[in-house]
Amino acid sequence: MKSSAIAVLDSYASKRGGRNAGFTLMELMVTVAIIGIVSAIAVPAVSSYSGECSVKVVSYEIAEMIKETKQNALVNEKYYAIGFNTADGRVSLLSGRGPDGEWNTADDEVVRSFRLADKGNGLHFGHGSYGPIKLKGKLLAEAPDGVSFQNNNTLICNPDLTGNSGTVYIRSASGAAMALLMNSEDYGYKMYRWGGGKWVRM
Repeated sequence: MKSSAIAVLDSYASKRGGRNAGFTLMELMVTVAIIGIVSAIAVPAVSSYSGECSVKVVSYEIAEMIKETKQNALVNEKYYAIGFNTADGRVSLLSGRGPDGEWNTADDEVVRSFRLADKGNGLHFGHGSYGPIKLKGKLLAEAPDGVSFQNNNTLICNPDLTGNSGTVYIRSASGAAMALLMNSEDYGYKMYRWGGGKWVRM
């Protein structure tokens, strides 16, 4: 006994003059058009969602580095820092400045690091045309390269658990963006995302 699906196909084929009649050019064109329309809708949506996920993953990874920096500075009673190298898109957890006495240079003592490019979706530092975060009606310090920390784009934590204030912006190729805003009092941070028309606190 034939299944209902096969029976339907047999019926369709018999109406068209036999099993081997095939599809008409019009049917193939309609099918291709439908696939094209679905792809045009789905691909940008998937790309945008993927970019947003990548930005979130990196932002939370930096947030974990901030916690680790704070803990290490307290336990080891020495300065730790996070360096943001905007030239090669690298974020590094640093335990020392190296012989040159400068943060975020080639001779730093690096605990661990990662590159934005390795996280996919065209991640890079910067807020693009979105502009910096506005707090209480005032724009924060402009960050043309996406990082507003002083001392060579370095977020520094001392053993007293205070550090320098600033913001790091991260954006994907699809336009998703997030920012971590650090204060200078308790080495705490606030996280923001671009909400389509303004920066929104998370």
